[in-house]
Amino acid sequence: MEPAVLFWFYKKYGVCAQRLKVLREINPKAKIYGLYGGPVSEAQQAKASLGSHLEDLYVFPEERSAAWKWRNGDQLIARWYQERGKDLDWETVFIMQWDMLPLAPLGKLFSTLLPNQILLSGFRPVAEVESWWPWAGEKNPVKRKEYDSFKEFLRFRFGYEGPLFACLFVVVCFPRSFLQRYSDESIPETGFLEYKIPSLARVFGTPICSDHPYEPWWAANPQTRLLPSHRKLLNGVGREVPTSVILRELSRPDGARLFHPVSRNIPRWILANPGSWWTRGLSLLLDLHARALTVRAFLPKR
Repeated sequence: MEPAVLFWFYKKYGVCAQRLKVLREINPKAKIYGLYGGPVSEAQQAKASLGSHLEDLYVFPEERSAAWKWRNGDQLIARWYQERGKDLDWETVFIMQWDMLPLAPLGKLFSTLLPNQILLSGFRPVAEVESWWPWAGEKNPVKRKEYDSFKEFLRFRFGYEGPLFACLFVVVCFPRSFLQRYSDESIPETGFLEYKIPSLARVFGTPICSDHPYEPWWAANPQTRLLPSHRKLLNGVGREVPTSVILRELSRPDGARLFHPVSRNIPRWILANPGSWWTRGLSLLLDLHARALTVRAFLPKR
């Protein structure tokens, strides 16, 4: 499947412009829509910077804090659907955050995604992560209270008393039917999007796509906390994917082609020559340099 794209951004317009140019070069026929979630006062600047790269640009009209928008991204996307998305041409939409770097055709990245399926990276029962995941565990009473309030909402509104589910909101594709139902139900702010969305997908009966390679890094998981950089290609905690790791993946025919976060411009010569011998060599040199810096950090100071 080749989904449409909803490019969600709010800053670093230069990086966003490069990201959209690369996306368009790889996917010349893709439908690319924009969701601007930054300060309303900067909306005109955002339009001037990126409007030419997008078929449509929607500005979230409320003045909310960045923290609120991060916690309640589902509310921004639902508002986009209600006021703009429902009238646009698409059946499934890939939520591309501004610091995501896709380096393959959308049809290849999502070749196993079927119509009406929802794709949520890291989808699993909350019970599997509850002992260490801060958004649902007992260690944070405030977050736990919100979690319990959301469970009560599901029981009251839908009569649902089954298990809740979690995901990491990194690689996400929504079918139109899911956003239509989400919009119709006027889902409140209560709770956090990384358990709200997967739990409501189960409540709505939306088929879950599990046949995909996008396993994100759960930073809070004690068993995976110390994984090397090449195992953290998709993470939601701001851990930048190093250029050396991107080069290494691009040099492999079966390597990853989707990375997050990458909040910097990537040199175009890298993107244009992903499998060349000198690109592979540079990947090795950068990796050795990074390892040397790591070792140096643990050496005694003179």
